[in-house]
Amino acid sequence: MSRVLVDAAAGAVVTLALSFLPFSSLAGGASAAYRDGGGYWRSFAVGALSGAVAGVPLLALFAPALWLAGRLGFGIPPGAPAYDLFLAIAFALFACYTVGLSAVGGLAGAAIRRHTEFDLDPASVL
Repeated sequence: MSRVLVDAAAGAVVTLALSFLPFSSLAGGASAAYRDGGGYWRSFAVGALSGAVAGVPLLALFAPALWLAGRLGFGIPPGAPAYDLFLAIAFALFACYTVGLSAVGGLAGAAIRRHTEFDLDPASVL
């Protein structure tokens, strides 16, 4: 089981390193699943775990940015009656984006590993 956690952590590092690019969670989930080398269901789970691990530091940046945007007048201000609903929707979309795209990336990583003949593992080059 520790191998799964190491692969998920490696995928989370890829997600965080590429976080300035859109859809970086796809690349993180794909790299985690490719390293794991399991079947499609296992790769889906490893990708989702990678997204959950990457979501923690990303959430540490997302929450203050969301609060600051509300204070500056963008979106719904924090004192509005529907602010709680807005936060619930914003955090649900954040989770779908981070964890969901990593899980889909996990499926892509499994497909790449099964249907390619060349080795994409960076450890084999070093």
